[in-house]
Amino acid sequence: MSIPRVSSRRILRATARGRVVVGYAIDPAQVTPLLPDGLVPARDEGTTYVSLVGVELAALRMLGVVPPGFRRVPAVELRVHVHPVGAPDKEGTWTAQAHVPRRLVAWGARLLYGERVAVTSMQPIRRKPVDHVELTYRFDWKGREQRIRVRGERPPVMPGPDARAHVLLGPRRRFSTARDGTLLRTRIERPAAPICRVQEHHVSVQWPAVYGDIGRLLQNQAPACVLLSPRTPVALRWPERE
Repeated sequence: MSIPRVSSRRILRATARGRVVVGYAIDPAQVTPLLPDGLVPARDEGTTYVSLVGVELAALRMLGVVPPGFRRVPAVELRVHVHPVGAPDKEGTWTAQAHVPRRLVAWGARLLYGERVAVTSMQPIRRKPVDHVELTYRFDWKGREQRIRVRGERPPVMPGPDARAHVLLGPRRRFSTARDGTLLRTRIERPAAPICRVQEHHVSVQWPAVYGDIGRLLQNQAPACVLLSPRTPVALRWPERE
């Protein structure tokens, strides 16, 4: 597969609805051996964030075209905050494992970005009473249900300039590995957006069974931060060789 070194064209535009980020602070030394060649853990006050993210992409356009039958696409991914070796100013994320309900979405992510994406049944549930919003992402893995549930206060507010939310929500790059082992970088366009103050959260995941060695690092860990972003426009550009 030939990946262009420089490309300004957007491959995807969408609205990220109900984006839930459950961030865990992990010792960077434990994360380092689990990353692909060329990437090292990004550090924030001596720790590295590993985040479980649930999101639903709406108003999806691929190369300016609305794919038939893709009005809404949910996804759950486990990602690590990283940067290329010797380039701490290029912080982004690397997806350890993602789950989606559509084979075509998984195929595209594997082909274009070399990402680990599995197909499974998935059922996002959204409730929006007057004073709060409640989101649940459920997916099956080997016959067992995995669940993320978050309840947030309405109305949403913009986080402060030094808030941890910017670290977890804001990376403008995502890294992956092509079939030939080349490190790829994808630029993300995603403006700062208001978030709902999280009142309750519950994560029920079989960490090692679903996410392997990285999952073992999260077993019995309490989240350092849980965020809920109701709605954010997002765009992905073509991957570039790092």
